[in-house]
Amino acid sequence: MQLRILWCIHVYFSQEILSLIENNQFRSSQLTPSVGTLQAIIMRRKLYILTLIFLSFGCENKKKINNSNNFDTLKIGETDSLSTELFSDNLYKSDSLTINVKNNNFNFFIELTIENQKKEYDLTKLNIPTKTPNEIKWVNNEFACMMTWWSQAQSRHIFIPTKRTNELIYLDKDIEETDSANNNIVYIDSVHQDLNKIVFKVENLLTRKSKSLELTINEQNGVYPFYDKIILSKNKLIITSTNEKRSIDIKEINNGL
Repeated sequence: MQLRILWCIHVYFSQEILSLIENNQFRSSQLTPSVGTLQAIIMRRKLYILTLIFLSFGCENKKKINNSNNFDTLKIGETDSLSTELFSDNLYKSDSLTINVKNNNFNFFIELTIENQKKEYDLTKLNIPTKTPNEIKWVNNEFACMMTWWSQAQSRHIFIPTKRTNELIYLDKDIEETDSANNNIVYIDSVHQDLNKIVFKVENLLTRKSKSLELTINEQNGVYPFYDKIILSKNKLIITSTNEKRSIDIKEINNGL
């Protein structure tokens, strides 16, 4: 709207200038030289005044546009700063161990302090699926077990070291049972619908040794979780389904401890 008004003013002033020039040329031809000179001076003053008025409108409009741009830039900067959210929660603390979870716009970090040693794990860079990790299931002298993801039949765990010599462990598997006393875990390793079987594995987190146990699946237990009960002890794994009961000895995965 402002540009349209300025354009109309510019056209009007241009017409006035042309009219003045034409009148001056016509009158100059009829008047004496002294009168023509005086008329030319008056015309120049009018032209000067009209030019100043036009320039003042242009400067004022430019100033408004610049101010508007500065305001938009400020708003964008403020929006960006407000969009950054950073939270930190303490999940476990003892005399020698502290476990915190930092949430940076839903990018999660595990902040671990063992005595005076600090370490940070970026779960996004480690490709660990994460959904508001806020609970430590158990802690012992070797590891702390944390669930990072759960969605219906799927869950994911990480095992955070509580001893300096241990490393963080993540298995991209559905972990069904854990034994915090002996650091043994049971997870579904693979499902073979065409062969009507499911393979479970039991693994020791310290030795990283494992053993497998197969279970038959059919129409009665062909969907998750495929079993009715799991019993895990230091030396034995027992899995029961609607069709059968299977067990294996697991002493050898604990050898050397």
